[in-house]
Amino acid sequence: MGRELFGTDGVRGVAGQYPLDDATIGQVGLAIAQQFGKSGAPILIGRDPRQSSPHIAQILAKAINEGGVDVEVVSVITTPGLAYLTRETNASAGVMVTASHNPYTDNGIKVFTSKGEKLTDEQEASLNLAIGQAQPATQVGQSQTAEKLLKQYEDFLVASAGGENLANLSMAVDSANGSASGLAARVFKHLAIDVISLFDKPDGININDGCGATNIAALQTEVLKRKLDGGVALDGDGDRVVLVDAQGREFNGDHMLYILAVTGEQIGVVSTIMSNYGLETALADQGIKLERTAVGDRYVMEGLRRTGYKLGGEQSGHIILPELLATGDGLLAAVQTMMAVNASGKSLSQWRDQVELLPQAIVNLKVADKQVIANPKIKKIIEDEAADLAGRGRLLVRPSGTEPVLRIMAEGQNAKITAQAIAAKIEQAIKSL
Repeated sequence: MGRELFGTDGVRGVAGQYPLDDATIGQVGLAIAQQFGKSGAPILIGRDPRQSSPHIAQILAKAINEGGVDVEVVSVITTPGLAYLTRETNASAGVMVTASHNPYTDNGIKVFTSKGEKLTDEQEASLNLAIGQAQPATQVGQSQTAEKLLKQYEDFLVASAGGENLANLSMAVDSANGSASGLAARVFKHLAIDVISLFDKPDGININDGCGATNIAALQTEVLKRKLDGGVALDGDGDRVVLVDAQGREFNGDHMLYILAVTGEQIGVVSTIMSNYGLETALADQGIKLERTAVGDRYVMEGLRRTGYKLGGEQSGHIILPELLATGDGLLAAVQTMMAVNASGKSLSQWRDQVELLPQAIVNLKVADKQVIANPKIKKIIEDEAADLAGRGRLLVRPSGTEPVLRIMAEGQNAKITAQAIAAKIEQAIKSL
């Protein structure tokens, strides 16, 4: 069975176009009802605030009802928030409408099991097969709103601090005009942090626009201008986070994994092939192992189950603390990282200096068909370039799971020039095919 509709993280595309046209969305909803619906247990639906999300959520709810399953609509919530509520309310499944860090014109559908876990490749393949084949049930389910559940997730985030507070910290918080707008500031204020809120007024089209975890320039400026202790940047659906230290320097997922691993006395960490070699060596210096997986926090979670390790994540800022939640949660990771930093007696800047990352650059090469990466000519170029870098750097070329691009990552001295040169060579080879 294939999983053609599913990328790195659920179904993703341009809103209104296949596979996010009304007909296909309805088929996805019916299939979800058939695959995950249980008697007496509703399916939760949440969404981000982008323009197309209410419409997609409405179609999904109607289709799931037609599949004979009740629906509780949580409305705007972060993706990990929906995962948490799915687990805690014993729902049949959770369905999140979001395109995460992508622009407002895109959207997507993420599905969680009753345990609040992302689907495995096998579960996605089974769901993919059911799409277009599932039929309406004889008895129609009902929908109701469940916005009251939002407070339950907020309380969970605050409680994760264990009753401690961070009254000595001043932080700017960038919510990406996304799902964490309002929520992020409330959580940090509960912890007695002096909060400066940025980009927390979503209007449907400004999500991730010049802000958030993938564009931290404004946050860095604010931290430096106001002389704050640091900053927090979330993405549109709140499942990833990037920090900024008092010097305005980016503090990515690799840095957070290092802090949480060392302060938590972990024996091992699970991350992806994208994590910097500098993280691996820094962890090794502390006697901590690094296990690498494919890109995607669900693969990180699978790695955590396989190894038994208690910490995992991605360089992009998806951090998983499996004893608390089985998916990446930007707010939870930020709270736990800041608590760890505060307890250590060191500043974010001091911790950042302990991890010497190799220069790394990523070039996104737009392609008509991402499967071109399997072409023998393209494979040979990649193999030759990787061999040339061996011993002084690293090369990784992979298809994006969410966009029509090949991601070319080079690590080592002159990383940007190297990545650009390799991208140009691959692009030229593709044109000649």
